Amino acid sequence: MDCLIKIAGEIVKPAWAPISRHFGYLICYKSNIEKLECKFNELDALKKEVQIKVDAARRERLEEAKGVVQTWFADVNTMEGEVKRIKDQATVISNNCFPHINLHYKLGREAAHHMETTDDLIRKGNFDSVSHKGPPPSTTDSLLFNEDYMIFDSRKSQEKKILEALKVEAVHIIGLCGMGGGGKTTLVKEVAKQAKKQNLFGEVVMVTVSQNIDLKRIQTVIAESLGLIFEEKSVEVRAVKLADRLRGTEKKVMVILDDLWEPLKLSVVGIQLPEMAATCKVVITTRNKDVCDRMRCREIVELKTLSDEESWSLFKSRAGDVVESPTIRNLAQKVARECAGLPLALVVLGTALKDKSSGTWEAVLMRLKRSKEVDLPGVSKQVIQSIKLSFDFLESEAAKSCFLHCCLYPEDRDIKEEEVMLLMAGGGLLADVETLNEAQGRVDLLFDQLKACGLLLQGSSESCVRMHDIVRDVAIQIGAAADHAFYVRAGQSLTEWPRTTESEMQNCRRLSLMSNDIEDLLPDRMEYPKLEMLILTGNNRLSSIPEMFFQHMGSLMVLDLSDTAIKSLPKSLSCLTNLRVLNLRSCDFLKDISHIHKLKRLEILTLDRCPPVSIVPESVGCARSLRYVNLAFKGAYDSSCIDNFFSKELPRFHRLEQLFMRKFAGSFLELISLRHLTHLFIAEVADLDDPLSHELVSPRSWPNGLLKFCLSFVKHEPMYKFEQVSRGLQLMGTKPLAVWVKKLLEKTILLVLIAFQETELISINSDIPPLVFSSLESLSVDNWPKLTKLLDDELSLQEEIPLSQLQQMVIKNCPGLTNLIPSRHCQRSMKKLQDLDVRNCPMMLELFPCDEGARDITKLLPGLIYLCLDGLQSLQIVLQPFQCLPNLTVLAIKNCGVRYVVSSEMETMAILADPFPALEQCTIKNCREMSDIIYPLASLQSPFFFQGLSILSIVSCPKLMHLFSYNQAISMQHLTFLHIEDCAALEAVVISTENKEEAFASTSTHVVDRESYNSPFPNLNRLWLNGLPQLTTFQHPAALPIKWLYLKSPCLWNCPKLQQRLLGSGTPGHEQDLYTSKGEDKEIDDAEGGEEKRGDLEPEW
Repeated sequence: MDCLIKIAGEIVKPAWAPISRHFGYLICYKSNIEKLECKFNELDALKKEVQIKVDAARRERLEEAKGVVQTWFADVNTMEGEVKRIKDQATVISNNCFPHINLHYKLGREAAHHMETTDDLIRKGNFDSVSHKGPPPSTTDSLLFNEDYMIFDSRKSQEKKILEALKVEAVHIIGLCGMGGGGKTTLVKEVAKQAKKQNLFGEVVMVTVSQNIDLKRIQTVIAESLGLIFEEKSVEVRAVKLADRLRGTEKKVMVILDDLWEPLKLSVVGIQLPEMAATCKVVITTRNKDVCDRMRCREIVELKTLSDEESWSLFKSRAGDVVESPTIRNLAQKVARECAGLPLALVVLGTALKDKSSGTWEAVLMRLKRSKEVDLPGVSKQVIQSIKLSFDFLESEAAKSCFLHCCLYPEDRDIKEEEVMLLMAGGGLLADVETLNEAQGRVDLLFDQLKACGLLLQGSSESCVRMHDIVRDVAIQIGAAADHAFYVRAGQSLTEWPRTTESEMQNCRRLSLMSNDIEDLLPDRMEYPKLEMLILTGNNRLSSIPEMFFQHMGSLMVLDLSDTAIKSLPKSLSCLTNLRVLNLRSCDFLKDISHIHKLKRLEILTLDRCPPVSIVPESVGCARSLRYVNLAFKGAYDSSCIDNFFSKELPRFHRLEQLFMRKFAGSFLELISLRHLTHLFIAEVADLDDPLSHELVSPRSWPNGLLKFCLSFVKHEPMYKFEQVSRGLQLMGTKPLAVWVKKLLEKTILLVLIAFQETELISINSDIPPLVFSSLESLSVDNWPKLTKLLDDELSLQEEIPLSQLQQMVIKNCPGLTNLIPSRHCQRSMKKLQDLDVRNCPMMLELFPCDEGARDITKLLPGLIYLCLDGLQSLQIVLQPFQCLPNLTVLAIKNCGVRYVVSSEMETMAILADPFPALEQCTIKNCREMSDIIYPLASLQSPFFFQGLSILSIVSCPKLMHLFSYNQAISMQHLTFLHIEDCAALEAVVISTENKEEAFASTSTHVVDRESYNSPFPNLNRLWLNGLPQLTTFQHPAALPIKWLYLKSPCLWNCPKLQQRLLGSGTPGHEQDLYTSKGEDKEIDDAEGGEEKRGDLEPEW
């Protein structure tokens, strides 16, 4: 018997576990809910910590939250809604007289399951890092910018042929081939521009491949255009990740691979054709038709040369009216014919001969006819000769030297003006220049001249240039001549020191091995007696240099070892007694620089982004000659060694012009006494003597002589990327500012003000004349408890306009601020303001107060594009009646007391203009008092609003009962994405009458004519409805089933009362039925207590 009982017990045991668990859900439902609430409080605290980190990254480093962090936030918000729902339902149940056993069980089970999910979210929320650099803005516009593009019949037909091929589904790769300098890049840019204009592609990516294929760079350029940031180093892993993004992208992508020299296997990059042909097509350009054949291009277009008539038109456009002169016209036509219809030759030579005399034209024609064959594969002699002639016609030796120094960089690389300036200034190549600022101005002018001559191209930013690959090849040929003695092997994947002849070693003056893979294989010593410049930057495998390597390089003036892995400098460095430039930027493993103590003529020393190295008087014997010092070490470090050095040796730095440091805790007032200082960048000034309130002992011209600066006087809050800001200040103020600070403020472009005590930002009473920030472009005001207004009311009477250049403004944590700027000031100042962010100002009553009785439509801040309002609990309306932000495209309202977005009295509604006529994206979140989007509802006689709106997101607005009237909804033709979540009172998204009470009083189905009926938001393609317990119909009274022809991937979740049929995309008669039931969650009562998975309901963002 005992045996039978034991056996029965073993049989029952597996079944009893799930049974007891389910009984536990019923009996312990209250304690489960309490435990869930306690657990969620822990999660909510963690969420706030992570949010602080994200906000700090956004504020200080201009970074954005990682995708995994954003997903985590979304999951936490969803869990918050679930916890709130469970608590609300439990409260309702507890107030009832009769027990609801089934509801007790359901809530107990949900609470238990949500506790597990909450634990999982807490574990996932302990991120090592929360942010990364945000994706750059789309490069499409800059990519498609074709300056002075001329349309020719020969090019138009080839452009049309490529565009037609792009429309053919079976064509995945298109090849464009032709001679170097024939205009392939220019034509493919125009093709891309037209393809974008015709909506064939949502994104266009262009990558220059060149002779040495760099797979990682190609992957990075494509990925960044799609908002994908690689953290992996493996080409294979990156390819998989890029393929996933291309396969899943909503935008169809056109990838242009420019200047291929050999076939490229696209799958290695991450482009898998024809598998992803629906989302991606590739266009290649090459000098060799065989490349097109071997890459299996389905369409190959051969680019022919221009006709004589087209050549003459292009040449004349560059050479100017001088070609119409009777003495020159015939010569000019002959010169144009010598260019053989090649656009690069015509442009370069035409530009070089602009406004030249007839004698010059004759000489050029003679040289063109006598030109010899040269060896550049795929490039005609006419193009090469044209570039050489353009070089010869440069008016100064400085311009020629600047041009040749640009060929030291790898192909298709941005060339920074500052880097070229330091190379040329250090090499003594800028005559009659006394200061580095003058040198920068001279190089800027030279770059402009070279761009005007067609020898340089504009780079990715204003401070960068680029060289056409053919121009660079010719420049290297010119530089290799005996009188220049350049030796360039940059970007060629070298793994060891190149083999050179004895003659090359003896005569070489400038040697560039930039961006290679040279390892620890340097010769023990090298004899380059005439070498003046050695560039090894970018050899990141180079970790050591032989001790006697520099022994026989006594003429060396410029040494660039940046971006290498060296740990120390060899002792033979002390032999470089003529050295003027030493660049050690981003040497991540550098520890010892003691051997620089004998460099008595050193003028430029760069150590930024290196680990902190000790700078002591014995280490730098060149203090008297230094003009440029960059000590912006990476990471946190003790600045005492630097501070002590500068305090003891400061008088010796009498020639110092530019200084960059990450932290300085010495005497700031003594530091700025250096009379030649023109550039001063310190991310954190930690001077304990509070220099902001102390006047200078002998003010002299400072800070008038300071041309560029970026200084933060806020401890433990260094400015991010401070060296990239031309004139920036970050101040914390508890005392009145000294006069020298106010002088600096008038020159400041970027300004951060923290914890000041004033009641006004700009006042006519505190300063005569008032401080009006005439140069300011970016302003951040934080933690001003006493601030009541930004501008003095009487400033409108002042002659000088305050904040006239302001483009970005952030106002936060100002509890006393009741308004931003009077509307009359908005019409006069801040016309260039583009971004406005106002946060945590709980007493803010209105943004732009207007004069009493104003009835005329007032257009405010014509440049404003982005407006974010967060934490303005007293703000009831965004704009007053008759106010308008004409160019606002993005509006975010969060945690505000706003009741309406648009509001006016009924009698003025018909004449009220749309306050946001250009609005495209709108987010409204956690506005607990919002009862209407538009109040009163738009009638047939009134204007319609939000005509350009494409994205609308509304979350946690518990008083909102509806969104729009039917007439308003059908007028919103551009709305493509609608997101509504956690709006407890929402009964319908659209109501069919202008009278809200009448609409909701009706319970019958609204009968309409099928032929005349139009669905609201006709172009909607994304819909997410979640947590809407009172939503009964999308449109009330319910009409015909609503059809959206373009709707995909809907998310309809937790809408238990929704009954109206919603039909998604599909062929007529076969539309997808998105939601036909009452929307109740399906229950699965298996032994494991599982629930229906809702993964397929989550929207694809």
